[in-house]
Amino acid sequence: MQKKSLRRGIPLLVLAVCIAVAFLMVNSRSELPQRDSAVVPPLVDVLTVTPESLAVTILSQGTVRAKHDIELVSEVSGRIIEVAPEFVEGGAVPQGRPLLRIDPIDYEVAVSVAKAGLASAELSLAEVQVVVMRAAIDEAKAQVQASKDRLRQAEVDLQNTVIAAPFDAIIDSKRVDLGQYVQAGTALVRLLSTGSAEIRLPVLPSDVGFLNYGKSADGSWPEALLTAKFGNIDSQWTARLVRLEQRVDEQTRVFYLIAEVDSPYDTSRHPRPLSVGLFVQAEINGKPIPNAVAVPRSALYDGNTVFVVKQGSLQKQQVTVLRRTQDTIIVGHGLSAGDQVVLSRLDIMVEGMPVRVTQ
Repeated sequence: MQKKSLRRGIPLLVLAVCIAVAFLMVNSRSELPQRDSAVVPPLVDVLTVTPESLAVTILSQGTVRAKHDIELVSEVSGRIIEVAPEFVEGGAVPQGRPLLRIDPIDYEVAVSVAKAGLASAELSLAEVQVVVMRAAIDEAKAQVQASKDRLRQAEVDLQNTVIAAPFDAIIDSKRVDLGQYVQAGTALVRLLSTGSAEIRLPVLPSDVGFLNYGKSADGSWPEALLTAKFGNIDSQWTARLVRLEQRVDEQTRVFYLIAEVDSPYDTSRHPRPLSVGLFVQAEINGKPIPNAVAVPRSALYDGNTVFVVKQGSLQKQQVTVLRRTQDTIIVGHGLSAGDQVVLSRLDIMVEGMPVRVTQ
């Protein structure tokens, strides 16, 4: 009986010891730190604005083209018997330089015949004037005038056997060559003028109001800076802005501003020739915007709203956007000096939300 009581008492003793050890461990454990339940407002980047007069730069691009682009045609028929050395595609020719000569023999004969006819008509007039025949005199005078007209036409035809450049030009393409027989009306050569070049620069309707173009009262012209890249080298030309085409492109809905460059092939005036067909970038200085603010485009919400920080919290502010570029908007109304425009985009942004401003 005593052995049984002893075996029963041992588990109870172990249990009591375990309870005592657990109690001591609980009481001796250091108290866990209390968690701070306060929410820390997020940090935001801001732009402190100062309204001022802002310059407007309009970017465009276009292809250089000749101001005058014509196709010369033959006004007489005949075989081409001479061509100028410059009569090659891409060749430069000065104004008045003969390019082609058509065999003039038929027209020289026509001039001689016309001169003979005029002389005969004048003789007939003199004869009838001697006998004072009124009706005959009128007829003789008409014959003289007709003979003069035929002579003038024959002389013009003879002159037209020589085809010359009507202005300084580049030969864009030639249609005929030495030995070829041409009829009146045959296309001979296409010429591109080199006196001045034009560039059609597309401009968005929203930018038209900022453009300066046309000659001013003091005789000056608004200008654009043209740039083209040749390998790793940028070449630049200054162009004057002469006019805005009074039509809108039906496909792109843009206006076209016309820029001109005088003597585009004259390297004494330009760093290198501004060749027809060259693609150029254009930088146009527009009218400045007074009392305006430039803000990164990423700060704009819903087309006309920005967030500002006031007394440590977010506030919505409606603004008037006067101009948009790829990265920037120009605000005309809605922001005052010292306003802090939020540049950061948080996952959640609601009016009244507390924030901290990055220092």
